[in-house]
Amino acid sequence: MNSVVSLLIVLISLSFFMLGIFLSSSFYFKKHDVKYSFVRMFPYEYNYPNSFRNNVYGNIAFIVSLVGMIAFYIYSSTVVNKADVTLIVLSVAAVALSGFIACLFFMPLQFLRTHMILSTLAMVFAFAIPALECCYIYPYFKNMVGDEKIIHLVAFIVGAIIAVTMLVFLFNPKATYKIYLDKSVDKDGNEVFARPKFIAMAFNEWWSIFNLFISSLPLIIISFIK
Repeated sequence: MNSVVSLLIVLISLSFFMLGIFLSSSFYFKKHDVKYSFVRMFPYEYNYPNSFRNNVYGNIAFIVSLVGMIAFYIYSSTVVNKADVTLIVLSVAAVALSGFIACLFFMPLQFLRTHMILSTLAMVFAFAIPALECCYIYPYFKNMVGDEKIIHLVAFIVGAIIAVTMLVFLFNPKATYKIYLDKSVDKDGNEVFARPKFIAMAFNEWWSIFNLFISSLPLIIISFIK
């Protein structure tokens, strides 16, 4: 039953997150007549240049999804699994990451330096969560046999893949806020500047956000043998 509850919390949170993406992207297109892209636009641009209330329904959906994921990590770390220091730290990391994600969505561009710091912290914590899951799972994996050992191995591998992927993005030398516009020449000979088709830092921020949801997989997998 606890495993089903955990899965439902994640699915509901993910549904609200996807609803937020749909509503915010629709609002962005209506406002700017440009299709929103995760690989070249930052999360805060959903609310740029106007305030929170102009994208109120999308923002509310995002907030509900973040609260749901906080509930999942706390529930999974205290009720579903045997709570220990690693899981307590994991829960704190999930709460912190959720807070950083909220800042990435709602912090205006004029606070660029603070935004850069929070973006880096978000990526660090997005790596820390699956890494902590691996630290929690590994001792149990070593002492188990049969199906339980296989399930823990799968959960460990999933967590390790998520952690390594985030680590690669974190140390990507192209992930910087020094963004240079692409220059081209139109048919009249005029220079035209446009945003690059891929901005590593923007994609990294989105991947940190997605990681909050993806990192639930190892805990969900092992919850089904409790």
